[in-house]
Amino acid sequence: MSEELVREEIEQSEGVDPSTLTEYYDRLRIMVESMEVDVLKSEKGNKAAGTRLRKNLRLLKKTSAEFVKFSLGKWFKYSLLFYFLIFQEFVFLFDIFSF
Repeated sequence: MSEELVREEIEQSEGVDPSTLTEYYDRLRIMVESMEVDVLKSEKGNKAAGTRLRKNLRLLKKTSAEFVKFSLGKWFKYSLLFYFLIFQEFVFLFDIFSF
């Protein structure tokens, strides 16, 4: 992917919060791909590319943390629903068998 296309894709996706794990993963993948050029330039001694790389790494770290929180939130939401349903089943069984 060329650098311009990657940057365009990042700019388009920044205004929209991802709503699925796949969307978060795609955003992280695009961010990593966009850093490739700056990594190569930084290895050759380009200081501006090193600065851009560090800035993008901080953004990647922030987005990764949001991804972790999002994935835990999804898991937590579904696990709470599961435990609620089990609790309801126990309450129902208790009502049936209580004298």
